[in-house]
This record gives sequence, C-alpha cells and structure tokens, in this order.
Amino acid sequence: MPAFTEKVEQLLKRKNLIAPEMRIVVGVSGGADSVALLSVLNDLAPKYSLKLYAAHLNHLLRREAGEDAAFVQKFARSLGIPAFVGYARVSRLSCIYKLSIEEAGRRARYQFFRHVAKKVGAQRIAVGHHAGDQVETVMFNFLRGTGPAGITGIPLQNREIIRPLLGVTREEIEEFCRERGLEWRTDATNLTTEYMRNRIRVELLPYLRRFFNPRVERAVLQLAHIMSEENEFLEGLAKYMLRKLGERGREGEIQVHLTDFLSLPLALQRRLLRLLIKKSGAGLKDVGYQHYDSCISFLQESQVGGEMHLPHGNRIFKESNYFWVSTGSKQDKPTIVKEQIKRDLNIPGITEIPELGVTIQAEIKPYQGNFYFPPENYQVCFDYDKIKLPLCVRTRQKGDRIRTFGLEGKKKVKKLFTELKIPLSERDLVPLLISDGEICWVVGYKRGAAAPVTEDTRQVLLLTAHFSQSFRS
Repeated sequence: MPAFTEKVEQLLKRKNLIAPEMRIVVGVSGGADSVALLSVLNDLAPKYSLKLYAAHLNHLLRREAGEDAAFVQKFARSLGIPAFVGYARVSRLSCIYKLSIEEAGRRARYQFFRHVAKKVGAQRIAVGHHAGDQVETVMFNFLRGTGPAGITGIPLQNREIIRPLLGVTREEIEEFCRERGLEWRTDATNLTTEYMRNRIRVELLPYLRRFFNPRVERAVLQLAHIMSEENEFLEGLAKYMLRKLGERGREGEIQVHLTDFLSLPLALQRRLLRLLIKKSGAGLKDVGYQHYDSCISFLQESQVGGEMHLPHGNRIFKESNYFWVSTGSKQDKPTIVKEQIKRDLNIPGITEIPELGVTIQAEIKPYQGNFYFPPENYQVCFDYDKIKLPLCVRTRQKGDRIRTFGLEGKKKVKKLFTELKIPLSERDLVPLLISDGEICWVVGYKRGAAAPVTEDTRQVLLLTAHFSQSFRS
C-alpha cells in the first residue's frame, strides 16, 4: 500500500473516523485535494466495505464551473462511484443573507452534501481539507483576534463531517496524484489575493518561511495540536461547571447563579459564557473578545436586572441572583402583562386564568382536629367564615403590600418578590389573591396573614393552584 494511503488510513483508524460498511459522501470540487481524497478512499473501500458517493456543487460563479462538474462526473465514473451534481447561485445567496461569497459558498456546499447524504443514507461526509488548509485557518483566526478554540483550527470531525487529509500536506497530495497519473482542476480564484485566506497562502506564509522560520507550517500545526488538546480539557471543565452552577429556566434556557459565576477564574467565566451563547441557538458567529469582556463587566455591575444585546439576536439577561443567555425570539414572547388582569374566584368551583397560566380550585371542607394543612406554595387554607368574600385574583399594582403570615406589620410586595428571587421578567405574571382589598396569597409563593385557621374554625376554604408547564418550570 502506498505511503500516502497508509498515512490516511492510520489517521482514520486512530481517530475512529469510519467504521466497516459505512456509506460516505465525498465532496469533490475537482481540485487535487478532493481528487486524492476520492481516490484514496476508493483504495480503502474494499478493505472496510465502504460505499462511496461523489458530490459536487456548481456555485455558478465562474465560466468554467460547468467543466469542473463534467470533470468530477467523469472521474467518479472511472472509479465506479455514483456522482451527484448540484447547483447554487452563490452570488445571490451572498446578497440575500449578507454573507461573503466564501461563506455563502461554504454553507451552500455543506447543505448540498447533507442533502445527498440523506438521500443515500450516508453516515459520513468526507471533505478534502489538508494540513495547508489547517495552517491557513489558524493564521486567519489569529489575525482576526481569536481565542483557544480558533487556534485549534479545523476539527478532524464535526458530527458527520470528517477530514481524512488533515494529516497530509498539499505537496504530498499533489505528489500522490502525479504518481497515480491523476489529473485535477485548478481554480483560478485560489491564486488571486482578493481573499484574505489566499493572501495568507500566497504572500504571508512564503514571507514567514523566507525571513523567520523555514518550517513555519510545522510550527503552526504543532501549536494547533497542543491547543486542541488543551481546549478539549478546558471545554470539558466548563461543561462540568455549567452543570454544577446552572439550572433549567422556564423557557428552557440555562440560568447560572451569578455569585458563583463571578467567583470563578476569568478564563473559566469566558468559557461558560461561550457555552451559554452556543447553546442559546443563535451561535457564536461574530461574537468576539470584546463581547465576552462587555458581558462580564455587565454581570459585575451592582445594578439588579437588565439585559445586554449580542450579535445575531442573542441577549444576556441578569436578575438579582442569576443570569442567562437567550435569543430574542425566545425572550420576545410576552412575559410582562401590559394591562391589569383581574378575575373573580368561583367558590366553590374552578377558575381558569389563562393569561397567567394558572387554574385555581376552591373547596369548602369541614374543619377537624386532624385536618391536614397542605404546603402553602400551591395550596392554602383559610377560615371560610372569617375570610371576606368575594375573592378575586389580580396582578400586582404599584404600592402593593402584604401582611405576611406569622410576622407583624406589612411588607412591600416588591421587596417580597426580591426575597423570593422571583425574576423581574416574571413579576407581572404572579397571581395575587385579594379579599376586601387585602392580599391574602401570593399564589405559588407565600400566604398572607388573613383568616388563619384556628381551633375555633368550623369550615376551611382550601385553594389549590395548578400552573401550566409553560408558566412554571
């Protein structure tokens, strides 16, 4: 077996990138790297019982793009491999989604590859990134200003995407093709310096080789390898800390205890923020060092509550004791009631208040000495003969106060909400039970002092609150 093929196979085996009898879609542009990739996987296919499919996307950007597609089809046919050709007007996608031509093309390619994989039932998609691409990516990310994740470069595997050629150089690939007598297509745009990646390859790396380090590529790859291992360790530590400090919120977001978060080392704080932003759904694109720095400053401020906007609809929300990251689409769901909600209670009977996500059941029971007093958060008992009817449920008003059970005097509802750690965004949704203008029960949280059950009580009014899942996690 040729040395090149052995090198690729060792990487596939060492990193468990493939398994016997897998179906693999191979992205083939027609360049030397993708031609070598399809050829070497075809060499290994009998040994591992692999089924290969070639996929080529015409970006409709160059006049000769049609010739590239025909070349790929002919090459795949010579190997007995089915070929799929797709078309995407990348220039239009770039305008619609406000992306660079490079980014629009990349997204279109992977979308097409996944479409083919789904169609043929493939478990892997192999693409032809090699060591030179890795060097360019690390340098590109470094020059933009990146963290450890960016220095790790291109991952060997990202879900179903695998990159079997990351361990070989462009020179090794072209030598393999020449030895095999394989032709390939050259994309003229790869030689221009219009794109930053091309300038790194055509101008910067030759300059560094000549004046600083003849083996600069090796040094960059070594750095990427070291950072990949350390980044994996730190990422695991951050995930552990997130499980330890985080709680699932009402809308499914992860809420993190603020004091515990701020006690962590700064490096771990950034890691946790990165994880939270990534999990929020809007992704990490365009989120850089300055954003993480601003987030941490925002969380350190003494002011209780507030929010800060991040790229692509992400927002970070802070309450008195915890914070979370969410997309605008999640948080824009109406959580603050603009109009006062007020509903009379059916006694006995059931009263539904869908605006507040609660149903309250009222029962009148004879009091007995062994009567069970339920917990006061979702059930509460009053002396039926002493409580003043009718009862109603409403939302909070400015200046509300409550006589709390077992304490003298009154307390502001606003202060009680703070003590109970009720988020600012939820306070206008908390039902309050009112009797003759007095707050008798902060439903789901705290009982008031009105009409307590005593030894002289003959009948008990038992109220039970049922919250819908979307309103109470």
